[in-house]
Amino acid sequence: MMIKLKDLLFERNLNDTTDTGGVLYYWYDKMLLCLGENSGKWNIPKGHIMIGEEPLAGSVREFTEETQIVLNDIPKLENIYDKDNGGKFYLYSLKGNTKFIPRINHEHSDWGYFDVTDLPSPMADRVKETIEDD
Repeated sequence: MMIKLKDLLFERNLNDTTDTGGVLYYWYDKMLLCLGENSGKWNIPKGHIMIGEEPLAGSVREFTEETQIVLNDIPKLENIYDKDNGGKFYLYSLKGNTKFIPRINHEHSDWGYFDVTDLPSPMADRVKETIEDD
């Protein structure tokens, strides 16, 4: 059996839980969104929370890993969604006045700041739902 290098490098970490979290960053009224390389959907920077890690810490860590942005304040919890696999998705938000320029990793193919009235498509359902509820 042949194992591909990308499968070894990008398989789910054994320290990960089924829970995920991410941060929706607002620069004034515009939201930072990234286009998922695999999903083809616009989403927030997010990822798996590690065993023993608090959801907020995991969400901020994933945001930083995927964008190389160090947030300058503490995000607030917006929603907790039940995932199909039994885990939870923690969605945090942070409003700021700094226009950070992300350096996206291999998980994203594009990024941008978007107004709530002009969201890109297709959007990740839970993120779109949270934005529309605000």
